[in-house]
Amino acid sequence: MPAAVIYVCAAMLFVGAAPLPYGYYMLLRLVVCGVFAFAAFVAFDRKSKVLPWVYGFMALVFNPFVKIHFPKEMWAVVDVAAGVLLVATAKAVKTN
Repeated sequence: MPAAVIYVCAAMLFVGAAPLPYGYYMLLRLVVCGVFAFAAFVAFDRKSKVLPWVYGFMALVFNPFVKIHFPKEMWAVVDVAAGVLLVATAKAVKTN
């Protein structure tokens, strides 16, 4: 996965902690779910033991089809935590 995709997704997550229109959060769910799902695939392909499960769980949390309902304040925490997770583990899934 290109590093730019990871960092753009993380930036979108950090911005998502701010109060924005509902459409942004729907776009965020779609993008983040796709990135985490693909990251889970890449981590699994690279024989990582824990990261595919963590990424898969995060893809489920952000999936746009079966929505998980958290209070707005909780989503802000989840958005920032997911962004930090992506940045912290970017080396494990990025390609050259």
